Amino acid sequence: MCNSDKSRREAFTALGGALGVGLLSIPADGAEVAALAITCIDYRLVDDAVKFFGAHKLTNDYDQVSLAGAALAAVSDKFPSSNTAFWDHVGIAIQLHHVKKVIVVDHRDCGAYKVAFGKDYKADAAGETAQHTGVMHQVKAKLAKTHPELTAEFYLMGLDDKADRIL
Repeated sequence: MCNSDKSRREAFTALGGALGVGLLSIPADGAEVAALAITCIDYRLVDDAVKFFGAHKLTNDYDQVSLAGAALAAVSDKFPSSNTAFWDHVGIAIQLHHVKKVIVVDHRDCGAYKVAFGKDYKADAAGETAQHTGVMHQVKAKLAKTHPELTAEFYLMGLDDKADRIL
């Protein structure tokens, strides 16, 4: 191979790399979605979460991430890799699909909350709500600081598929 062929190949490789990096911030299909939905991994709530987002007129209009504890994943020192995953996925959803809102759905009888706080709230619904609310306030504050362009909604869902907006 002559030097001019090598130089052209290097130039095209550099150009392709530069263009590839630039294209990462543009959705390949031009898609934008309304929200990033963050739910718990709990199998008992998968179908209910889909119904919940459908009832909020978000069918096919949200990205979804499931992490143990949902809101808890963002701030608990018990789950540092989940902290990273939560915030990385917020950034990815903004970059890829230009989300404008984050919707976090925690649920009652959450095993991740039991692990993090060492308490079972089956007999203390008010205490359970207070615990989730405290965590949600932490996430909302961090979200406002790191991504002030986003709005946020926080819900607590029962195992009966009914969800109350907390924040």
